[in-house]
Amino acid sequence: MRDIITVAKKEIRAFFSDKAILMQMFILPFAIVFGYGMLMSAMWSGMREDSAVQDNKSIIAYSINAPAEFSSALDELGIKPAPDNDIEKYKSQVKSKDADMLMIFPDDFKMGSEDTNPLSNIDIFYNSDKDSSMELYSKATVIFTTMQPRIFTFNESADIEYDLVDKAAMLRNLLSGIIPLMVFMAVYMVCMNLAANSIAGDKEKGFLNTLLITPIKRESIAAGKSLSILLVAIISSCSAFAGMAISLPKFSEALAIAENTSYSISDYALLLGAVITGAFVFAVILLIISTIAKDVKQATQLSPILLIIVMIPSLLCSSDNFSANVEKLGAKNYIIPVWNSVKLLQDGIKLNYSWANAGITFGINIAAALLGIVIIGKLFRREKIVNG
Repeated sequence: MRDIITVAKKEIRAFFSDKAILMQMFILPFAIVFGYGMLMSAMWSGMREDSAVQDNKSIIAYSINAPAEFSSALDELGIKPAPDNDIEKYKSQVKSKDADMLMIFPDDFKMGSEDTNPLSNIDIFYNSDKDSSMELYSKATVIFTTMQPRIFTFNESADIEYDLVDKAAMLRNLLSGIIPLMVFMAVYMVCMNLAANSIAGDKEKGFLNTLLITPIKRESIAAGKSLSILLVAIISSCSAFAGMAISLPKFSEALAIAENTSYSISDYALLLGAVITGAFVFAVILLIISTIAKDVKQATQLSPILLIIVMIPSLLCSSDNFSANVEKLGAKNYIIPVWNSVKLLQDGIKLNYSWANAGITFGINIAAALLGIVIIGKLFRREKIVNG
């Protein structure tokens, strides 16, 4: 055990004495997740503001001879009574795109049924080459159609919200397809470089052979190097988690969703556990790749395979059809290393998780990490591998 700690201390000392590595561990994951979160928040906020501006943009439209029963509908559309009855002047303005619409009601207009003969006709002049004019015409025709004689009404109470969509749930579902990928990508970028240099780098420089002829057992060297990278995984995970924790409330602010979007301390604890234990498996797999690789270049070329494994569940689970099939697997989702961390992180963001599944995930990932360290120790005993 003393030899393992000695090797681990040497590796950790090398990491902490290099300012570039310190920035990679402490700053880079936070910057990636937080920066991406702020970028997405700004984009969503801008889209919401643009939509609000679009909804409230100035409409230039006129009506002539409009009956009193149409006043509320015309006000809703932004159509104002014309200052005078100069029809040709307003038609000219619509044609030249200086106005959006002209609506002319006949002097003897009356609301009737389809059996009324003849029917009163409303002349609506618009310009299909102008977007706002075409949009206003579409809205007007829909509203006027609903005003025609009916035998029943529906959804007419202004005090009732008929759309029962859970906006907070929609936001959480959206984030569950984005956040896990960004968090694990940030952790991957840190662990990949350090894991590649820890073993493949020492192999390339010839330092590993020198280390292997010391009285320290090869398994102890492998375990010491693994522990140092696991510490890096913990630090980078906490850094990425901090970026995620700060970003999550910003998303709801960007979309102006105030209700049911907050996370409790236990929710954050589960998310942190999912990230850290998932990072353990990441780190060990990257170390195995580094052990097998001949040099740093080969190790970094093979490592992106792991990132693809993370991307698949992150992206596919954002699809309703695929997500439904995944949910049918139940607890089986949490016994597959890497996959289980992504799934648990998605569950945590959706606030749809169980601590039983979290316990399975944590246990499986820790066991997988320990098994990986044993495998690295076995690989260290093979001369062909350690000599490249």
